[in-house]
Amino acid sequence: DNPVFEGLYSVELADTVIFPEGGGQPSDTGFINGVPVKHARRDGLRAIHYVPAPIPAGTLVHVEVDFRRRLDHMQQHSGQHLLSAVLRKDWGLETVSWNLGATVSHVELRASKEQALPQGSLDAIESKCNDVIFEALPISTSVVEQVAATCPSSVPGDYVGGVIRHVEIGVAGAAIDRNACCGTHLENTAQMQVLKLAGVDRIRGGNMRLFFYVGTRVREYAEASLVRDRRLAGLLSCPPESQCEAVERSIKQAKASLKALKSLRGQLVPLVAHDLRNQLVAQGGSRRQTTVYHCEDGDGPFASSVGSELAKLMMGANSEWLAVIASGSKSDGGALVVVGSKEASITEAVERLTLLLGPCKGGGAHGAWRGKAASFAQLAKLDLSGQSPAAGSSSVI
Repeated sequence: DNPVFEGLYSVELADTVIFPEGGGQPSDTGFINGVPVKHARRDGLRAIHYVPAPIPAGTLVHVEVDFRRRLDHMQQHSGQHLLSAVLRKDWGLETVSWNLGATVSHVELRASKEQALPQGSLDAIESKCNDVIFEALPISTSVVEQVAATCPSSVPGDYVGGVIRHVEIGVAGAAIDRNACCGTHLENTAQMQVLKLAGVDRIRGGNMRLFFYVGTRVREYAEASLVRDRRLAGLLSCPPESQCEAVERSIKQAKASLKALKSLRGQLVPLVAHDLRNQLVAQGGSRRQTTVYHCEDGDGPFASSVGSELAKLMMGANSEWLAVIASGSKSDGGALVVVGSKEASITEAVERLTLLLGPCKGGGAHGAWRGKAASFAQLAKLDLSGQSPAAGSSSVI
């Protein structure tokens, strides 16, 4: 009568078409008398359904399965059996686990660090799988009573007193694969439609993960790729077959621009720092010398470099001094650097900046504070003198 899991009620039926998660396969979803089944799990030999509304005990129910989700899971799961069989028989690679992901699935293969699957091998594996799919080999199931002595090690410890179900690909006596499995499967390999490998990566102990799509997911992946191709064609002003070369040129140009920017920054930083030093020194007197500098086209490294260079130039100054350096647009904000001769003055400046600009996240010590602000729209109103905004100087480029 009460929710048992995230506001969901648990329902057990005399029988069900809803597959509870197991064997690496997520659960089905569907409806019980129109009430959505959000999840289902196995508890021993029982299937527990989770629904957002209670269903009274003893109710005669009509159960529907979300067949689009079921078909997708059948394609991926049967495809995994086929892929693992080809990898084992033709490449000597054993599948130690698999994952049916929301968009892409993978098998984990036991492999040494020396073993690899270059593109040529991936192409051959994919071709072999699709040849079997084209043959429309039957996929059949059989069940035997569970016997402890012959029970597969993959069977969960809480599954006792049931049957062991085997899934076989191929005709009797010449099957290419036979494995114990509780998941849902297709009737023949042709219903997989197509299998596409999506790359391999290394994980713990040298094992490999091989990613794949089967059936409808291949079409969805192809459609998403075509959408990206069309968008990139517009952005790069070239057809899909030329996009890689266009991106390589753009990357090369970007690297050259970044190198030039670093060179120009190295030349500009000392000039700006000397100008700020002159502004501070020109104020003279015994009161605090202050300046605020805002470069709308600058970035974090530029502001930090100017602050460091200014601190070097002001080393040994007789008067108290304080400078705020900002890099970024007025509307979007950016990097903030506060440098000065006294830590207390720096802390005070950060507090005033926070009042004007909103939260300024950052930190520092030893005569410098570095952080960020979300906007510099009110920066011109900053008063660092403690007397009036006109006491110090401010510059913007």
